[in-house]
Amino acid sequence: MAEPDTAAPSMALPGLARALVNAGKLPAKTAEELYSKAQGKRSSFIAELTGSGAVSAADLAHTMAQAFSVPLVDLDALNVQRLPKEILDPKTCQQYRLVVLSRRSNRLTVATADPSDQQAAEKIKFATQLTVDWVVAEYDKLTRLLETQGTSASEAID
Repeated sequence: MAEPDTAAPSMALPGLARALVNAGKLPAKTAEELYSKAQGKRSSFIAELTGSGAVSAADLAHTMAQAFSVPLVDLDALNVQRLPKEILDPKTCQQYRLVVLSRRSNRLTVATADPSDQQAAEKIKFATQLTVDWVVAEYDKLTRLLETQGTSASEAID
């Protein structure tokens, strides 16, 4: 097995990329290339990362859960009919790739593939006036769930 390239990156990487490089899951050079590509295409770093096959969605989720000391959830095991609705704007959920799992008192539990996304945390906190507790989910399952929720919402409007 080749030694992972953990040399200091030449550009500022997002927290997610740094965590993957530090965990030895992704060479720094590959992280930089994928990050640049994502910025150029105006897509998310996670979409580029999982789409390129550099890191699988499952491996990414496990690494993020460990790196950020947050729980990992399997979205396929959840009953989506029981998830709280209308706490967050569906547009915000789509934009940041989030799913609200529960609300208890003044805390909101939110599934994400990127627990380092401070912009999303601030947006949620501002919109709901609730404290955000992150739970990591696999990006592909999160995307699939958001697409089915988006489809059912647009069908309801029709």
